Amino acid sequence: MNRTLLFAAALLAATPALAREPGTPAVMPSGATMGVPVGANFPVPGFYLSSRSALVRGKVYDDTGTDTGQSLDVNVTAVQLHWTPGVEILGGTYRAMGIMAFQDLDFAVGGTSVGKNTSVSDLTISPLNIHWMVAPGVFTTVGLGFSLPLGEFEPAGPGAGPNGGLGAPALALNAGFSYLRDGWNLSADVNYFIHGENEDTGYRSGNEVLANFTAMRGFGESGWSAGAIGYWRDQVSDDKNNGTAYGGFTAGRVKETAIGVAVAKRFGPTEIYADYTWNTHAENTVGADTFRLNITFPLGGKK
Repeated sequence: MNRTLLFAAALLAATPALAREPGTPAVMPSGATMGVPVGANFPVPGFYLSSRSALVRGKVYDDTGTDTGQSLDVNVTAVQLHWTPGVEILGGTYRAMGIMAFQDLDFAVGGTSVGKNTSVSDLTISPLNIHWMVAPGVFTTVGLGFSLPLGEFEPAGPGAGPNGGLGAPALALNAGFSYLRDGWNLSADVNYFIHGENEDTGYRSGNEVLANFTAMRGFGESGWSAGAIGYWRDQVSDDKNNGTAYGGFTAGRVKETAIGVAVAKRFGPTEIYADYTWNTHAENTVGADTFRLNITFPLGGKK
């Protein structure tokens, strides 16, 4: 899971502009739902736990997509709890989720580490997700989530490190689609993030769109599947600085794309999934090569 955190000490020294409030992460890391049949709900009601770990090795790019000589390494494990009570709403099945990450961050300039942070992320709660089967093996979903600023935050400046949290609340709107027929998992997950204002700094990051894509196919009854994945991220509104923090600076808009490969193995109700993505374009953000390992299993449910 890629927590694209941007450190801003160098930024304040007139290096290239970076997207979002300086030193803060994305609401949802790019690629977070790749490999997941997002449109479909869990078939058996109950509680499920997902653990996704990631090794992220990223470089900071400016508004022309040029490497700035700054880098960010992230080692992270995110834990997500799913609850499917077997309730129907508007003809679809209901699910609620919550997620928090444990992360180790290391920001470097010219290969020299200048800021580290080991902390937890903000807490994201998704209390409303509804899934519909619109045709045999074809599913859609819509959802609503909130990011609560519980992660560590300090305004960026000389001597500061990358932040574990946004320092502000955020709203996430979601729509997903999955085609799960003939052994295929063809899924698309589109998210729209609306940032609130950071009360400590008066800064408000611009809204973003994130789309994660999956095209994987199973191999008979073996439980194995493999295929291609990717993501696209675009900031659709400007940052606003309503205070005096960062000398009135506002960051440029983020753009980010990546492609990759994925493989998964199912053992009964448990699935182990791994992928590798490489950055194809980045502006005003961290473009990263990332390895992810995800495990999802039931904690118990109705039979």
